[in-house]
Amino acid sequence: MSQRILFVVVLLVSAVASPAAQNPERRILGAWKAVTYEISGTPHPMNGLFIFTKHYYSANVRFQLGTGPIDDSNGNAGPYKMAGKQMVFTQWVQIHVRPEDAKQPILSREGPDEACDYKFEGNHLILTFPSKNRYILERVSE
Repeated sequence: MSQRILFVVVLLVSAVASPAAQNPERRILGAWKAVTYEISGTPHPMNGLFIFTKHYYSANVRFQLGTGPIDDSNGNAGPYKMAGKQMVFTQWVQIHVRPEDAKQPILSREGPDEACDYKFEGNHLILTFPSKNRYILERVSE
């Protein structure tokens, strides 16, 4: 009998201590370093930061898609919601700089809601958009 109780206690402690057992809404809170922007399966190094509070986010990233002297970048901020394996960003601010885009090299506006799938892999957060492009973020330890 005491072995069964000990076994159950060990299982419960393991489940509580496991990062996978954490609530995703709590697990996402804090700062995440931008590492990679995958576009059509091709990885591009990315620098920047995502910050998540309980209800809001701010994201500022820089990457290089072209060969020119000015990098590409995104800046977004606003509230977000998590439901199941999806996250929906409301973009109070949507800023894109795309130096090699002849039609829209700079975009600054309130953007549409943008949904993505999310998953945690170790200390990484992976956001996959409907286009299948992915942001790979790494937890920042403070």
